[in-house]
Amino acid sequence: MIVRVRRTFVQVIDDTTFGALAALGSAVAWAVTSLLARSLMSELGSVGINAIRSTIGGVLLVVWVLATAGTGAFTTISASAWLLLGLSIVTAIALGDTVFFESTRAIGVARAMTVSTTYPLGAAVIAAAFLDEPVTVPIVVGSLVTMAGLVLIVAPWAERAPEERFWFGVGAAVLASLAWAISTVLVKPPLAEMSATTAQAIRLPVASMVLWLTPWARSVPGAFAKSGRAVQVRIAILGAITSVSSVMFVAGVKHAGVAVASVLSSTAPMFAIPLAIVFLDERLTLRAFAGIVLTVAGMIVLQL
Repeated sequence: MIVRVRRTFVQVIDDTTFGALAALGSAVAWAVTSLLARSLMSELGSVGINAIRSTIGGVLLVVWVLATAGTGAFTTISASAWLLLGLSIVTAIALGDTVFFESTRAIGVARAMTVSTTYPLGAAVIAAAFLDEPVTVPIVVGSLVTMAGLVLIVAPWAERAPEERFWFGVGAAVLASLAWAISTVLVKPPLAEMSATTAQAIRLPVASMVLWLTPWARSVPGAFAKSGRAVQVRIAILGAITSVSSVMFVAGVKHAGVAVASVLSSTAPMFAIPLAIVFLDERLTLRAFAGIVLTVAGMIVLQL
């Protein structure tokens, strides 16, 4: 998958650029994922959505790796890499994604994204402290400019929520931000031993197993069986998107570094704008346009 794409363009772009493009691709996919997940919350709940999409995405990736690389792709991995991959995905999906979806229900997608997209700053600090990743001036300036652009984009769309649910939603979004930051740092060391596709073929099944073991997932199979065909088709699409987007994100971390990949992958709100215009009949405001300009400017600075 990602490995073959990289080999095709390896003579055209360098590793860092490839990683940056992969991270941006994951941001586009996350924008679609957020909209799809929000539409399924009432039928399946946040844990149910995560469990099913992780299962579908994990099965697709395991089949792909076995078909293209064989069992050796899994048997040659060290025990420490297995442990870090397991911890990273449990932190990201079982905790981070689940509480993020809960925060969208409490305070709306826009507010939740505004708070949770601060995770790249936390990831950069943790990576600098524990992985000795350099924090250069372009990375600092580019990250801050990009974050400012994202806030400008989503702030005008912030839905109002009942006061008693506001602080719960904010707290959930902050927890999601912290979980994603830690998970991003945890996944970097194992990538020295394997491809991004193999890493995700391990991480997604682990996440799905953890989610299915939670008490909140007990009613999910029945709810899914009773759901209409439209819901089942959407969750299948969500699972397929999850498999591709997760590989693109990890490829970004592997080739562009934690700081750059996490910032670029967090630009999902910018890509959510055209989706909202097309599917929700929303208009592009001047403030949102200014946010797009700032976000793009920040992404350019990151590549200096």
